[in-house]
Amino acid sequence: MKTSYYVALSFAALLISCTDSSIVEPDPVKAYTVPATYAFTNVDYKESATRIGMWQGFQTYLGKSNTRVLSADTVNYLWNNTNNAFTPELASNVPYSFTDLNGLGYNLSGKVTDAGLFKTLADSTVYISKFNKTAASKGVPGRIDTRLFNSNGVEYNQIVAKGLMGGLILANINALLDKIPASNNTMVIAGKGTEMEHNWDLAFGYVGIPMDYDVTYNYGTTPVKADRPLALGGYFAERGNYIQAGGRVFEAFRTGRAAITAKDYAVRDAAIITIKEYLEKALAASAYYYVTNPQTQTAIDAKFHGLSEGAGFVAALKYRPANSKLTAANYQTLVSIMNTSYYVLAEDATNAKLKQAQAILTGAYGQLQP
Repeated sequence: MKTSYYVALSFAALLISCTDSSIVEPDPVKAYTVPATYAFTNVDYKESATRIGMWQGFQTYLGKSNTRVLSADTVNYLWNNTNNAFTPELASNVPYSFTDLNGLGYNLSGKVTDAGLFKTLADSTVYISKFNKTAASKGVPGRIDTRLFNSNGVEYNQIVAKGLMGGLILANINALLDKIPASNNTMVIAGKGTEMEHNWDLAFGYVGIPMDYDVTYNYGTTPVKADRPLALGGYFAERGNYIQAGGRVFEAFRTGRAAITAKDYAVRDAAIITIKEYLEKALAASAYYYVTNPQTQTAIDAKFHGLSEGAGFVAALKYRPANSKLTAANYQTLVSIMNTSYYVLAEDATNAKLKQAQAILTGAYGQLQP
């Protein structure tokens, strides 16, 4: 009897442990469809999309350095969103109808990784603008045709604009996507959705594409659509077309958002992988183009302009995911190449360094351009 008692007791304990109410079963996956546009219930990505508008206004102002002496104060105001600096001239290209940039309480300075570096580059653009009536030459800052370069042939505003596609855009998207698995997906806030949905929406807003993004539409036609791709999203068709970056990223964002609502986390996680891969590859494809095209350009201003864009996109790749196929050593080699004086690069008829950069990029990412 004593033995039977202990056997019965053990069996009872086993039953209790198997029906323990503290064990949380995963929510069942609901049936769902993926919409053709980013049209979901409780979507709010105003904050991140507004920062893309600020990126547009900031780089527009810096781009005026070839015709006017820029104001250091204005750059500070735009960077920190103070003193109502986003005038209609600088806010005319803001996406998604968020036109009052000054009153929204967001800024660039608080969301840019390595903010000090990018602000220094912007301040350098202000300094170089003083030479916009000087003829540039090796060792002398100034203008070549309509573009303004430093003493090494660098167009600072291009470094800032393209570099921020990493420091502002890629860095924030990756950080938001990394938060997704641990985010709450139960409590719904009206207008924002769950924490998981909201983080996903914010990541989408940083891409810079409209909710009805159309990979077949020529957004460069006149009249220009108000909701058109900007920043990194604007380069999907221009430099990411061969790798189909725009379509893949847009589909993954729509699929992942639908999957989150349905609690289909396996599909969500697959979408995260796709988004990270093709955003990084879009930057790499752009960098590849701008270390390739200048090799055959004869106009020195066009050559230096392209190299400056290439340097900006290489700077943006610093913020690639930790599992990137571009190694740290190869990345530093790319940085070293793009830090070479552009006059020196232009004097090398073999384009040895630029060909080395091409090889590094295709070695990591495969073929990036046709």
